[in-house]
Amino acid sequence: MWGLDRGRESCQPNRGLQPMPWSVRTPVLELVLSLLLILAGCALLYVGGDMLVSASTFIANRIGMSPVAIGATVVAIGTSAPEFSVSLDAALSNHSDISVGNVVGSNVCNIILVLGLCGLFHQLRTSREIYRVDFPILVAVSALFTWMVHDFVITRMEGFLCLSLLATYIVWNLRRAAEDKEVGELLSEEVAEALGKKEGRWMGPVARAVGGIICLGLGAQALVNGSLQTLAPLAMSEAAIGITVVALGTSVPEIGTSIIAARKGHGDLAVGNAIGSSVFNILGVLGCTASIRPLAANDVDILDGAILIASSLIGLVLVARPGGIGRLQGGLLVATYSLYIITAIV
Repeated sequence: MWGLDRGRESCQPNRGLQPMPWSVRTPVLELVLSLLLILAGCALLYVGGDMLVSASTFIANRIGMSPVAIGATVVAIGTSAPEFSVSLDAALSNHSDISVGNVVGSNVCNIILVLGLCGLFHQLRTSREIYRVDFPILVAVSALFTWMVHDFVITRMEGFLCLSLLATYIVWNLRRAAEDKEVGELLSEEVAEALGKKEGRWMGPVARAVGGIICLGLGAQALVNGSLQTLAPLAMSEAAIGITVVALGTSVPEIGTSIIAARKGHGDLAVGNAIGSSVFNILGVLGCTASIRPLAANDVDILDGAILIASSLIGLVLVARPGGIGRLQGGLLVATYSLYIITAIV
């Protein structure tokens, strides 16, 4: 019997020539599917955010809101819709660190990467108000974030505080736009771009708004799930996942909008979009999410807050230069962001 068994084994074909078993090929297939899920999530967030902003802008315009009011409220809030949908989905799925990490990563991306890319495409110059008013506000809001995460949790009361500050920020923006002609013109231009071709009927914009919300929801789930699956072998913390892949995915609209504005020579619009989105991410995204459900920030600490403050100060110093942000400064900013991402992954 033993001899017969050995004979049977010797007659079997060479195992080295057999195809790899399914259990070995599965990780590769799962990686490909996870990457496709991330790309699909980014695409859905971009399309959904664009649909929601354009539709909401049209509806607000039709009900009689002024272009300045629309720009300071509807457009400003709409540009943070991808961050909000992802952070809310992650928080409700018990991935709070992804929610908080997404805001940290998005804000660093908005200031360091976005302004760096804008400088590479076109010399980026801004008005004095950008670095005398807007950037200091962002520094203060980043300091508030640092205070909120010092105890590793963003409470519901802190969420309500952020929302109240957001309401104050919006009202202040409206008053500033009414008093400052240049600010009003910038907001009106943003609204004109968001409106695009005017439509006479309500059905199209309403359908786009609903479709945009659906795309944002599906995109958020796809991006979060795809990121968790793809980066699982690296044993990265959820905060690091939020800071890197998720943040880049949700920042795609800001990157595209600011680069287009910079190439057209609208420095204030490019930088203003980056700053406004960052302020809304902390006050609006974290405020709304924490108000619904307190956010545990186990892997986000004061160091991340210090990075946000440092990023804001770097942006302030560079735009305050006589020459603004050119190719050299832009290249350095992009390199700095690349180093930041590598450090977060490692």
